[in-house]
Amino acid sequence: MAKFIMVVGTSSNSGKTTIAAGLCRLLANKGYKVAPFKSQNMSLNSRVTKEDGEIAMAQYTQSLASRVEPSVHFNPILLKPKGNFISQVIVHGKVYKDMDYNEYRRNKNFFLKKIKESLEILNKEYDYVVMEGAGSCCEINLLKDDIANLRIAEMVNANAILVADIDRGGVFASIYGTIKLLPKKWRNLIKGIIINKFRGNIDVLKDGIEKIEELTGIPVLGVMPYDENLVLPEEDSQALQNIRSFGNAKSGVEVNVVRFSKISNFTDLDPLRYDALIKFIDFKDDITGDILIFPGSRSSTKEAYYLKENNFDEKILEFLKDGGIVIGICGGYQVLGKKLIDKDFKESDIGSIEGLNIFDAKTYFGNDKVVKNSYGYLSIDNKTFKVCGYEIHEGITYSKEKPLIKIERGFGNCGNGFDGSIKKIGDGLVIGTYFHGIFENYKFRNYIINKIREKKGLEKIEGDLYKDSIEKSLNYFAKVLEKNVDLSQII
Repeated sequence: MAKFIMVVGTSSNSGKTTIAAGLCRLLANKGYKVAPFKSQNMSLNSRVTKEDGEIAMAQYTQSLASRVEPSVHFNPILLKPKGNFISQVIVHGKVYKDMDYNEYRRNKNFFLKKIKESLEILNKEYDYVVMEGAGSCCEINLLKDDIANLRIAEMVNANAILVADIDRGGVFASIYGTIKLLPKKWRNLIKGIIINKFRGNIDVLKDGIEKIEELTGIPVLGVMPYDENLVLPEEDSQALQNIRSFGNAKSGVEVNVVRFSKISNFTDLDPLRYDALIKFIDFKDDITGDILIFPGSRSSTKEAYYLKENNFDEKILEFLKDGGIVIGICGGYQVLGKKLIDKDFKESDIGSIEGLNIFDAKTYFGNDKVVKNSYGYLSIDNKTFKVCGYEIHEGITYSKEKPLIKIERGFGNCGNGFDGSIKKIGDGLVIGTYFHGIFENYKFRNYIINKIREKKGLEKIEGDLYKDSIEKSLNYFAKVLEKNVDLSQII
């Protein structure tokens, strides 16, 4: 039988995801078998599980923290926004249907049943289940239909921790208001409070902590410092809204990423952050970098429309003639073809549209969604690399170009044993693939970066800084959590 801990927040972005990840690693380091859990998540960044199903990026990262293989039961309900208040609803890793909020709310009991099924499985297989809530746990206008917070904690009698973000101000008011607005039966589940993202001298909080404990009857377990050393994959595209660039500005290599209107799985870019400066460009911008990436998108037909409208195909050809490298991933691969064919408007309200005509390829929409953990052998410049990735796509591509990857497991272009396309144009190279996570294969990643570095007379890079950084971040955060928070009342 498992013990259940739930991390809830006074608001969105209070730090629930990282606190939960830290708890997962801390418990795993103590020898426990740990599972992360979030009953309902909303994200366009997802990963593929051992069952070939989808879960949110946050629960995948928490799986890494727990040192367990990701499962659909870690995130039984995933909502992927499509626009106009409609989301694709994923249940136990598979597409259920598209629903608006009202229809989703009316089916609450069905989703609660699926959540309960997952909790029963985890209860049998793990020592601890670290649950994460969503947004604020006391949105009083939504409490009746909330299936992501303390209603779920009540189902398994979990000990709940309330996390409050002091960096945005008003922390004690938000703690007090949250607790007092909760129904008594849920308020009683909260066993402790964590004040998160604090900068400065902790002594200034002493009087406030004593008062909030007196007012609520709930102990403050600790204060977590604001820490920029923790680097974990983001799960929400909102994280990109105010980011123009990130990465290593001293690397000598600049990667431009087209800021798609419906960008998804942008965590594909994270492995590049140590070896390149990553700069987002808009449809109207010029290409200034050495490598140009078209990332994933929730609507590649819309992206193709915007790209064509801004004559981006002409910019690409000039960039390639000058020796640039262009890489399209999933939706970014689809837009590089001749045509995107969506006769039944399954992909968007754009319908069928011409692509950028870089590849002699056509993509057809209307198929069942492909969700696969995939691997194979990638060939480039007479070199071959074993690569793995994950596929999440709703288009099937037929390409007349040289394939990029010979698949050992997966679907790829059209289920014919090959994925992607590769060709040279001028002095440049253009690559397309359905493999998300392609840059997590460090030998391939280093090869691409080193093509640029060699051209610039820079020393070649080696090793896998990205993978090392994730492990270091998780272990580091677990130590910071254990040092600053008294978890003896919870664990």
